[in-house]
Amino acid sequence: MSQSLPLLIIFLIGVLTKNNLLAAGSGIVLVLGLLNLERLLPVVERRGVELGLLCLTMSILVPFASGKVTLKSLAASLWTPVGLIAVLGGMLGSYLNSQGLDMVILQPEVIPGILVGVMLGVWFLGGIPVGPIMAAGITAVLVSLLQWSG
Repeated sequence: MSQSLPLLIIFLIGVLTKNNLLAAGSGIVLVLGLLNLERLLPVVERRGVELGLLCLTMSILVPFASGKVTLKSLAASLWTPVGLIAVLGGMLGSYLNSQGLDMVILQPEVIPGILVGVMLGVWFLGGIPVGPIMAAGITAVLVSLLQWSG
């Protein structure tokens, strides 16, 4: 039961702050633990990020399927200043996400701080809770800068 308490607290915080994704995620993991389905936890841990990224990528690609983005408009937009900055942003984002994923694997003790930060960002800044891995990546870069300067 003691390992379920943090998940229960996170679930309640998700419900109270109307962070449905956090509440659902913590609720599902809590139920897996309570139903003695711990053997599924490594699968969720290993493949959960991939599944989430798959769903996110699919949602971003829908404008191609609906015809809102065509091959011609795609090619034209890539060579605009905003398009080139978007390419740079995509490169930076993928790098930060790789650093974040490494950080949560190698230093899982940062996860509570990242979750609190994401919740505060949603609550006070009107953010959306899709960025824990990016938040971990920014954390990894900030920690590296702190270590480098000190």
